[in-house]
Amino acid sequence: MAVESAVHAGPGTDLSLVTGGAPAAVLLVDLTSRTVVHANPVAEQLAPGVALPVGLDRWSDAADLRDLDGAALSRTEHPLSRVARSLPVAGQAVSAARVSELGRRREPLWVVALPMVGAPVLADHALVAFLPLSRREAARAAADAAQAQAQVRDRAVLATGMSFTVADARAEDLPLVWVNPAFTAMTGYPLEEVVGRNCRFLQGAGTDPAAVAAVGRALAAGEEVTATLLNHREDGSAFWNQLTLSPVHGPDGELTHYVGIQTDVTARVAADAERDEALTAERRARAEAETARAQAEAARRDAEESRGRLELLAEATSRLAVTLDVAECRQRLLDLVVPALADWALLLGTDEQGGVEQVAARHRDPARAQDLQHYVVRWLAALAPGPVQRTLLGGAHARRISDYDAAERRQERESWVGDPSILQLSDALGAASVLLVTLPGRQGSDDVLALVRGPGRPRHTEDDLHVAVDLGRRAGLIIDNARLYGEQHRIAATLQNSLLPQLPAIPGVRAAARYRASESGARVGGDFYELIDLPGDAVGLAVGDVVGHDVMAAAAMGHLRGLLRASAWDTTGPAPEAVLDRVDRLLDGLGMATMATLAYARATPAPDGTWLLEHATAGHPPLLVRAPDGRVDTLDAVHGLMLGVQPTTRAGARRRLEPGSTVLAYTDGLVERRGEELSRGLARLARTLAEAPEDVEALCDHLLARLGDTDDDVAFVALRLGRP
Repeated sequence: MAVESAVHAGPGTDLSLVTGGAPAAVLLVDLTSRTVVHANPVAEQLAPGVALPVGLDRWSDAADLRDLDGAALSRTEHPLSRVARSLPVAGQAVSAARVSELGRRREPLWVVALPMVGAPVLADHALVAFLPLSRREAARAAADAAQAQAQVRDRAVLATGMSFTVADARAEDLPLVWVNPAFTAMTGYPLEEVVGRNCRFLQGAGTDPAAVAAVGRALAAGEEVTATLLNHREDGSAFWNQLTLSPVHGPDGELTHYVGIQTDVTARVAADAERDEALTAERRARAEAETARAQAEAARRDAEESRGRLELLAEATSRLAVTLDVAECRQRLLDLVVPALADWALLLGTDEQGGVEQVAARHRDPARAQDLQHYVVRWLAALAPGPVQRTLLGGAHARRISDYDAAERRQERESWVGDPSILQLSDALGAASVLLVTLPGRQGSDDVLALVRGPGRPRHTEDDLHVAVDLGRRAGLIIDNARLYGEQHRIAATLQNSLLPQLPAIPGVRAAARYRASESGARVGGDFYELIDLPGDAVGLAVGDVVGHDVMAAAAMGHLRGLLRASAWDTTGPAPEAVLDRVDRLLDGLGMATMATLAYARATPAPDGTWLLEHATAGHPPLLVRAPDGRVDTLDAVHGLMLGVQPTTRAGARRRLEPGSTVLAYTDGLVERRGEELSRGLARLARTLAEAPEDVEALCDHLLARLGDTDDDVAFVALRLGRP
């Protein structure tokens, strides 16, 4: 029996969002030591790899708790900070980072925290629950209303009828050790009357034994369970109780408690009337004939099929929208429709002219996968030329062929292919009913989805066609977005790489460089590197980062590279600090509104076989030098103002290097990490450089593999000095 209720705290704010049936993350916190001592499996997923007991701050960092926009929470508004101060949290919207095989995403949560006053053994503990919120925009409205009117927020949890209980899993019969005031308000039973008792005292004659048995089996297996039971208050009145029991484990993994989240899902005024109606309907159902039961069963099946179609559409949107890879998106679509709508399916990717460009296929029987691929190859080779939509659908957007295996269809099917023998392959795979739908894109190149059911299976209905059309519209838009993203990312990467130089071959030195763009769609950046064969035997080495991540930044980077090369290539051999000053003056004199950091070094061979390295920086991270013996030094003796602020006079430094030394210039994407001091990143880079191979190409691969996984662009160049 499905019962819904909603309590509103203000215009447009549905507080029933906090009482959803999805699994909640539950913590038991020791307030004296401010540590998390017990957690359920969902909480362990929020903070993976964290061993109990653990401090509240560390657990919060592992779960990456933030506000709904992903911004950091201050100590005053952080729910776990309030818990640490033994303050209750009546309800607060936050978000947590969840990592899965689909990637990293932020999920909105509603936090409730209550001190467990009066609980045996746990009186100095607090219960913290993180409940999933179904819609971010509604969650934001609830949070805004709660912030604007604290009293409304404090009433929100009680108004929803949501209560919390804690039972001892190590004691016989799972006795309750604590309930919150909302439980008392909902049931009429105070704390002192329920502690030590199993919560079955809420059950009555109308409680479904099968549901109770299912709950018992889950508890015996130590699993989370959600059920809706008909319970009774202390005064005897009935109410529908949506109950979620979650296992909570201690530091050694032992099951120690069950935390229950209970929600009154019926209106108190209508509870008795609904109960009487249900009892009357039951007596009437017992008196009905067997034919009525058959009709009810048929109606139930129809309802299940309808619900299944809606669930399929909802699942399609959620599963397809999480990837930006076209091939993966197509494969996920096939995984959804087989076997829900078909025994096997083909997804025909088309080009701009509507011809088949590629085909993805799936069969419900893995043993037939090879047969299906053989059919696809043969079918593509014999497919009639021209737009596939016109060939198969006659130009329409959807088509149902429920009599696909009829003899009358043979001539039409033969018109699709030049070799009629191919039809025998489809018949062998099983083809009795077919749905053909297009996946409309923005640019007119519609993919085509073919859904095939074999003999002995129900023929496709009009309802199936409607579902397939709706699914096709959604999938077409998502696949088109993924295709557009891929094209833009390729364009951005091509543009960025075209702006980076090919390193010249310079006698006496070996150089290698790497660039990796951040995974940010069509954005391009201003990171660059440069190696200049200077007049005489000198070598110029530079790396820079123009402020910004757009096409303008990339264009400014190209201009800056030109100014740098012009300023550095001079027969007088200007010092690096003079080169940077000249570039800065040119930016100012030419009216170029460009701000950038830049590091520049000039290496000159000496008669004694050593190298003189002169270097200067303009707001850029310092160069690193690895000596032949493997020692790594940071050249941080000079710190100049970044380019584009105002022309200034910078200082430079000089250093004598032995042959076999390696100089590394890099951008901040190689060292900076969010929330970390720069000194830690520099130390990490120095250690990694010390462990890297001597060959510069292998050295660059080593650095990129170890340190290239970052949200920012990465550019660096390594120069190994030989013997002059």
